[in-house]
Amino acid sequence: MSFKTFLEFVRIEVKTASVLPLILGIVYCWYVNGQLNPVTTVVYFVAQFSIALFVTGFNNVMDYYKAVDLDYRAQTNIIGRKHLSPTKALHLMLYFLLFSMAAGIWLVWQTNILLLLIGGACIFVAVFYTFGPVPLSRMPVGELLSGVTESFGAFFIMVYVNVPSDSIMALHFDWPTFTLKGQLPTLLSLCLIGVIIAIPTSNIMLADNVCDLDQDRRNERYTLPHYLGTTWALRLYNTLIWFSLVAVVVAVITKVLPIESLLLLLLIPVILRNNRRFNTRQLKDVTFITAIQNAMAINISLIVSLLLAIVRTTWWR
Repeated sequence: MSFKTFLEFVRIEVKTASVLPLILGIVYCWYVNGQLNPVTTVVYFVAQFSIALFVTGFNNVMDYYKAVDLDYRAQTNIIGRKHLSPTKALHLMLYFLLFSMAAGIWLVWQTNILLLLIGGACIFVAVFYTFGPVPLSRMPVGELLSGVTESFGAFFIMVYVNVPSDSIMALHFDWPTFTLKGQLPTLLSLCLIGVIIAIPTSNIMLADNVCDLDQDRRNERYTLPHYLGTTWALRLYNTLIWFSLVAVVVAVITKVLPIESLLLLLLIPVILRNNRRFNTRQLKDVTFITAIQNAMAINISLIVSLLLAIVRTTWWR
């Protein structure tokens, strides 16, 4: 597999968007605490990016094996189209998975056993999204899971590995008892930011499934658009994105985010234009990119707003 084919195999254009929640977590930690743990930050960044590569590559392998439509298997799926070895491709993806799991165990040792449960849940979704007798991707839950794990989960864990565990949530054992200790205001603040970034990521998956609706049906893959129909799926797609901006306003009012974050409201014309393009034509190679653009615009703008707030607070000191 050439490097160019590998980039196509893991859909690197989508992985670019998956890096942004990690960067957001780093900037948010600096905004709130004024410091970072460079070692845990780098280890988790690489581990999360590795698991993101694994998810897409593993999905391609599983979709190839489970394909009912032979034309899709031979002409559309990259393994058939590029005449790749599915076995070698699978082994390569498993290396990424094993590395991520090893790094995750080290991070658990550095933080708290609770991270094992959180990370384990994310790994479970990553593996069984397309694996098993009833993969999660063949049910109408893919959009929700992608937003929760790929965006909020990545952001949350990045924050978690940079602060004392007890300042967010920690699990402690003292045989035969255990205690779960957490800070509810901090958890609610992180969840509110999670809403802002998870919805655009869920919309990427929703747009992807709308574009692939006919193909998915031929392969007996029944995603959310199958049950909603294209019209209602598009209505959901158009509506969800605005909840991100509403959450931004709520976060600023409650002082979870700085006043600079209201700059995200300037994205309204961009989102409207992108949604109109996607509503007109739902084509993977033409308009699907607009969903990625919306997600990247929201994440990048949120990161920039936090950086501006850091500069402002530093200047006024």
